[in-house]
Amino acid sequence: MADRDVAVYITDLGRCQPESALSASPRRRAWHVQPYETEAFSGNLLSAGEETAAPEVAIELEVSGWHRIYIGVYPEHRGIASVEVKLSEDPCFTHLNMGSEWAPSNPHGHSVYELCWKEADLTGQDLFIRQVCTPTGAADEPAAVACQRTKVAYVKIVPLSVEEVETLERERERRDTRTLFAHNDAHGYLFLYGTATEAAIRNEIEPYRHTDFSRLYWECGAGDLMFYLGEAGRLPACDDTEDFERQGDRLHAETWRSFRDSDLDPLVVALKAAHEMGLTFHASYRTAGFFYPAPLEQWNTDSLYFTRPDLRMVGKDGRIAPRVSYAFADTRRFVIDLLLEVAQHPIDGICILYNRRPPLVDYEPPLVDSFRADHGEDPRLLADDDPRWLAHRSSALTDFHRELREALDTLAREQGRERLTVSACVLNREENVRNGLDLASWVGEGLVDTLIPYTDLPELDSMGTAWEEAEAVSYFVELVKGTSCQLALNVMPRHMSPEAFRRKAASLYTQGVDNLFFWDSAGPSGRANFSASWDVLRRLGHRDEIERWRRQGEPDLSPASKRLKSVGGYDLTYQTPG
Repeated sequence: MADRDVAVYITDLGRCQPESALSASPRRRAWHVQPYETEAFSGNLLSAGEETAAPEVAIELEVSGWHRIYIGVYPEHRGIASVEVKLSEDPCFTHLNMGSEWAPSNPHGHSVYELCWKEADLTGQDLFIRQVCTPTGAADEPAAVACQRTKVAYVKIVPLSVEEVETLERERERRDTRTLFAHNDAHGYLFLYGTATEAAIRNEIEPYRHTDFSRLYWECGAGDLMFYLGEAGRLPACDDTEDFERQGDRLHAETWRSFRDSDLDPLVVALKAAHEMGLTFHASYRTAGFFYPAPLEQWNTDSLYFTRPDLRMVGKDGRIAPRVSYAFADTRRFVIDLLLEVAQHPIDGICILYNRRPPLVDYEPPLVDSFRADHGEDPRLLADDDPRWLAHRSSALTDFHRELREALDTLAREQGRERLTVSACVLNREENVRNGLDLASWVGEGLVDTLIPYTDLPELDSMGTAWEEAEAVSYFVELVKGTSCQLALNVMPRHMSPEAFRRKAASLYTQGVDNLFFWDSAGPSGRANFSASWDVLRRLGHRDEIERWRRQGEPDLSPASKRLKSVGGYDLTYQTPG
């Protein structure tokens, strides 16, 4: 059926094939086909529950030419509305998730919401639909799954005019708008879904296609844990006899055992997919991660923290801290060797992540002894914020960056390749000083090519929004001014309304910030969930568009929806008191 806006609604999903995957009543491993009626039209939706494990189905679109595609999902009362979709010619499925912004406008959830997926030439293509499922049993037990509730009501396709297609193609060729950087911890999709396939890895990157993102920051390791197949560290593939506190940790370990046994390197797959999409790939490394607290002891087996106790951090009072210190040359050498192993792949850069579990240096003997030699005093007898001690202590991480820069430059010369860039994800101004991060030296010496401030203090409150204070922003803007170092502020919190994302981007651009960074940007638990917020976020590099929006006033950016009148014969217009 068609609307006046020439949109075509495919409302009868009971036409999906194969028929054996459909059922008129609830049945495991089949989609439940339910009749529904909205205020505008009626049809048959596909429904699957937490234990359904519905199989993949397809529906003929029966159109040709370019269209914009929307998927109409019906979220249940907790806001869950997840589904995976792909076209015949797509390299992998794309995970679509409603997000949480639907709840304030319709707390009872009796509406179908439209998720804007993408634009594509649909000539000769079918649409494939799949439920999101996670294995829950151990690898040697009968297969069990936990599925995300899925209700898909319709597919909406809007034909694009010749002029719209030409504009779209010009937009896809633009480079001035590609100012957004995405981070992926290379962990969440394994923790949530435990799927050790190339397609699952590509699924993490597919949402950035034809968006304003130009860089992917993909984590390659943490401490001595490697998130790639290598020799420098150890894999997070715990023994299958381990007992895990969280099911996701077991899924993560089982997936890594599968990667290892099948010789499938997720970093290589992600790197290839990013480059095919036109994204640069920056292997990112968590500087901590040598020692995990309870109940995560499984990740500590054979850790450097235990095999090299001489490298442990030492507190002011002489107590051993649960960290490995970068004050020791052997620690720095270990990390650099791991990063050089990663750099054997055709990556575009290395990113050092300081924004988790600092500090990395404290009162270790090399620092205490050298301070005594320089100043004739014991730093342990000084105030914690003594500027002489803070400056001296920061020398360890500055040495690390000098050594890293030299090692990467040597590798690039040996391989005859371009210079590998170095990014640093850092803290706010006060936290950097307190934790031994001398940003002025790093930027001044050209040791860091991209500076990514992760947080300012208000962001620490999950209800707060980062970078509200102009002074916090101007400090970093001035720090890189006149240098070759780029600045990319991390936008927090992860989930905001579409309007809030635009306001934040507009504010930061006005203050001189050219690039925006998005921590945990991947997947339904991150930002790329195809909600109304993602629809805005993925175009935040369009500064001209944002400026027009500011001048003309804020439009309504809430997701389009169709109010449901009935589902499965139940009259939803009848409201029970309470």
